[in-house]
Amino acid sequence: MKKVLLTVFLVMATLGVQAQDKQTVSDVSLTIKDLAGRSQLPFKLETETAAVLFFIQQDCPISNRYAPEIARIVQDYKSKPVRFFLVYVDATVSAKEMEQHGREFSLPKIPVIHDAKHQLVAAVGASVTPEVAVVGQKGAIVYRGRIDNLYQALGKARRVVTERDLRNALEALLQNRAVPVARTAAIGCYISEQN
Repeated sequence: MKKVLLTVFLVMATLGVQAQDKQTVSDVSLTIKDLAGRSQLPFKLETETAAVLFFIQQDCPISNRYAPEIARIVQDYKSKPVRFFLVYVDATVSAKEMEQHGREFSLPKIPVIHDAKHQLVAAVGASVTPEVAVVGQKGAIVYRGRIDNLYQALGKARRVVTERDLRNALEALLQNRAVPVARTAAIGCYISEQN
């Protein structure tokens, strides 16, 4: 009996992981305005292979430490069929503060979205900043998690990054291969619930 229960549990756990790995955005036509007032459809791909959403907070030290790597990734993939978005999740931050933050930390000049109502957060299941979501065809979330493994735990950074999860996911997609690791645990500042 114990073996049967253990087998059932393992099958259910495996199905749960597969279901999570197959997560899709329920509304790919979700339209949201960026700071420039332009309508953006972050989950709808036209000619692109993927859309990348960087979830950040202006007052999160870990988000801020990742600013140079975010800029490098955008630079390295700017000629590829990938769209990028910076998504600020703090409901209280102003447009002026987001613009100032972007300048201060030399964030790339890509569409900036203020997700004050956490529509994008909820759509992809983001929970901390920085966290990244890579959306593929038909709203499939092909990767969600950390940018890389710089942080082992809160306040505990490695000297050298050894796993570049976001870059690995993008390379796999661009080569028409399955993403090797679809989910990782991001370490950072928790995204607070909106009232």
